[in-house]
Amino acid sequence: PQDISILNSFDFTAIEEMDPSLSDGHRIMYEREVPFELRIQDANTGPQEVGTLEAIKVKVLILGDEMNPQNIRIELTSENDLFFHYTYSVEESGFKGLQ
Repeated sequence: PQDISILNSFDFTAIEEMDPSLSDGHRIMYEREVPFELRIQDANTGPQEVGTLEAIKVKVLILGDEMNPQNIRIELTSENDLFFHYTYSVEESGFKGLQ
């Protein structure tokens, strides 16, 4: 019980500020673990019939004003696979094409 109260009183802002996602001025608008079904795809046989369910951390970050952002970045990472890291960054003109 005492260990839990120590963690609750610890200020994590210094650690959060070291997040490289925030280094260029982006702000986190959404950050959650989302269940994804991942399937391995072979060039010859196509994707697996059944994939594995994995919790993927999804971050949506914006640069600039929330109502008119200069840039939106989406990051997908996995605690289970440290080499799984996907980043998609789009500016206003690209976002209109994405819509």
